[in-house]
Amino acid sequence: MSNVGYPQTGLTADDFYNKAVNEEDSSTRRRLFADARQSNLCTYQIYVLAAEAEERWNTDINRIKVILTKGVTVFKNPAGQGAHCAKVSKANWQQQAVEAAKRGHRKTATALKEVIAKEL
Repeated sequence: MSNVGYPQTGLTADDFYNKAVNEEDSSTRRRLFADARQSNLCTYQIYVLAAEAEERWNTDINRIKVILTKGVTVFKNPAGQGAHCAKVSKANWQQQAVEAAKRGHRKTATALKEVIAKEL
């Protein structure tokens, strides 16, 4: 039986972030992100944490925008596995951008503001 699409281990959002910021290998970070998304289906902040972890590894802002666009899109109109999740408002996403900036993640904050302006 294949485990594709199922988390290898359940990860809290904090566990994911702590592991991702210390993981040099981008493939492993992507796997951690996939596991964290599956373990935290209704936690929209996981996308912001993933963007912040990628920023830590000096990832291009366009890649960060891709991550954030996916999160905004998923929670703009939750469907599929996340159908039971609440829609996330523009104000909540804007608050995440403010908090990212306060934590020193300016690239993530800028990218999120651009994604919000485009998608919401």
